[in-house]
Amino acid sequence: MMRVHQKVNLGVVLLFLLTGPTIGSNTTDGSRLVDRRQFALKFGDTLEDFIMFQPDMSPLQNALTVCSWVKLLSSNSSPSWLSYATSSNNHEILISDNGIYNYFLETNLGLSSKINPSKGTWNHHCTSWSTSSNTRKVYFNGELVGQGATPSRTLGLDGFLFFGNDNHYDGSSRDASEIFGGELFKVNFFAKELTGEEVLGMKEAGLCSDVEESYGRVRYLRWEDLLLEQRNGNITEVEPGCPARTCSTEKEEEETEEPTPGSREGRNDAAEENGTECECEEKKEITQWDILYSQEIFNRTLTVDLLEKIRSYWDILGNFVGVTITESVITHFKIFQSCSD
Repeated sequence: MMRVHQKVNLGVVLLFLLTGPTIGSNTTDGSRLVDRRQFALKFGDTLEDFIMFQPDMSPLQNALTVCSWVKLLSSNSSPSWLSYATSSNNHEILISDNGIYNYFLETNLGLSSKINPSKGTWNHHCTSWSTSSNTRKVYFNGELVGQGATPSRTLGLDGFLFFGNDNHYDGSSRDASEIFGGELFKVNFFAKELTGEEVLGMKEAGLCSDVEESYGRVRYLRWEDLLLEQRNGNITEVEPGCPARTCSTEKEEEETEEPTPGSREGRNDAAEENGTECECEEKKEITQWDILYSQEIFNRTLTVDLLEKIRSYWDILGNFVGVTITESVITHFKIFQSCSD
């Protein structure tokens, strides 16, 4: 394993810092970058279309809330968008988009009579729980539609998160009737039991808001983390239907009196006509350092396996295998970058 004292060509590092890629972004007009967090994920309709990974779930073992915008596209009987199975329990969490499955700690709460999503529309789903309440609460479009008791224990920690179908710990149990085949946007796991007011506020903020980011580190498993995970089969990034978020520059606003298509006012008018309340904002420029804050990397020792997951974004990290990625390390790297601008 390489040591932190290994010599590194400073010129190469500085060159990378100045010209390296922007994480999860695509260039547009050269002056702004597209934030991939603005894209939804569309899942194919086969058993091989899924995302599976094994995160550290310990911050969620006593309390969690999982929320997502979900679009139903499948006619399957129980399309399941989220599964979490451990070595001891195959249904620690299992959620379908039509209310049939709301498993938590191996107990189900069927709510198909209260969760009736229309095909092709976005709906907001949340499930909250804690060891304090020993109750799982299910919210649909901001409304509490059901709650039920759960066993008096903590969440299992050695499991795999699976998006796109039901899946047992050993990789079995994927079923054609449970293929998700829909779209997901802004899946987030919060390390607390959100209140009904907080869930409602998230839904009312709308599909296109950044309200989830206001929870800071409480938002433990983040949508941007999920976008970095390996995708199996046919899973594509698609536009969720939000208005473009690139605004006019001050110079452009000075040169035009009337709102024009693409301007701040023009886009907000279009959003109102479409029934979508989205504030027009500058696209967020994501730097190469932001990837280090993802749940899969921050405060973990950089190993060869972990490096492989992000090598396509940042090859230069190969010089730092063996170094624990901490807040101070990231700050040190950022200072290098700012001093070189």
